[in-house]
Amino acid sequence: MQRRLRKIKPAKTEGPNIRPIMTPAFFTRSGTGFVLVFVAMMVVSSVKADEDEPVAAEPSGETPPPRHRVREKLLDKPHEILSRGVETLSRDLDALLGDPNRLYDSTGSTAQLRARITDFEGGHTEGRASVNAQISLPNTEDRLKVAIQRGLESATETAAERDIRNVTGAAPGRLSDNNFYLGLKALAAKVVGVQLSAEAGVRVRSTPDPYARIRAFRDFTVSAWTFRLAETPLWSNADGYSALTEATLDRPLGERWHFRFTSKANWREATHYFDLGQLVSLIHTPDPKTSVTLDLGAFGPSEPDPKPTFYSIALRTRRQAYRDWLYVELTPQLFYPQTNGYRPVASLMLQVEVLFGDRYLRTP
Repeated sequence: MQRRLRKIKPAKTEGPNIRPIMTPAFFTRSGTGFVLVFVAMMVVSSVKADEDEPVAAEPSGETPPPRHRVREKLLDKPHEILSRGVETLSRDLDALLGDPNRLYDSTGSTAQLRARITDFEGGHTEGRASVNAQISLPNTEDRLKVAIQRGLESATETAAERDIRNVTGAAPGRLSDNNFYLGLKALAAKVVGVQLSAEAGVRVRSTPDPYARIRAFRDFTVSAWTFRLAETPLWSNADGYSALTEATLDRPLGERWHFRFTSKANWREATHYFDLGQLVSLIHTPDPKTSVTLDLGAFGPSEPDPKPTFYSIALRTRRQAYRDWLYVELTPQLFYPQTNGYRPVASLMLQVEVLFGDRYLRTP
């Protein structure tokens, strides 16, 4: 099944020769790409400077330096207000299911906000945001969680597939879906070494669209290798049945390097064939706050001609920019879709991720 990229201007060619994609002009033609790189470098540099700067003890009663006051006003206080709001919502929902007078330090609920801007060759720029949340319910002995997510299949995406979806509108073999879903997730105990969970909910829109999903996985360890086999049957009223099979192989390569190989096969009732995917990732963690990941991917259907119809290359740099709840990612990507004659399509994505919840609040 051939896929059509959405909102991407393919690279122009002259004759049989393909013009290089990642040239300096890509970053300077519209100025946006250069600004994205500059902002990311400034964030990392300022954080690094703070880490290297010795912190002197402040006499009691003295006000913090102006720079710290600005950060507290612009970052810490708004984050604290929203984090307490997430915790309050979680406690209110939990009180409906059990003892409203039960005492506990924190529910452990979290909310995630991602905002990104993507720059395409040719000057086209696109910005989007998404919200996901996991609301814990302690009165259920943490066996039930309220899940809020954007995109029904986003829960089983790898980071590489998420980056592709952010740029093209849908990862290869996945549905284009930007709707919000509200669900109740039940966590079951292990059965013969298999971890089970079940989820049911509705698509949030004028006419509710129900869905149900079961996920089962088991981990195997042989020497330094870890193998995970997972199965995820899914039903939705709008799209019918599907079943995703995943096999992931992990191995550490020393203290700072990690290798991961992922195979996926997703069968759909609507097509009656498998959408296949192969992903290879090499992960480097130069320090506890930084990770650099090289992702190589090949995707294609099993019918009518089982061959790759989409290739991808991405280099994702992720940095913990502030405290333990603000992260920045910079990801240049190259796609080679069959619909574009396997000619490369380039993009540069800057993403900011913020985590909210009681666990991220500063202790007095």
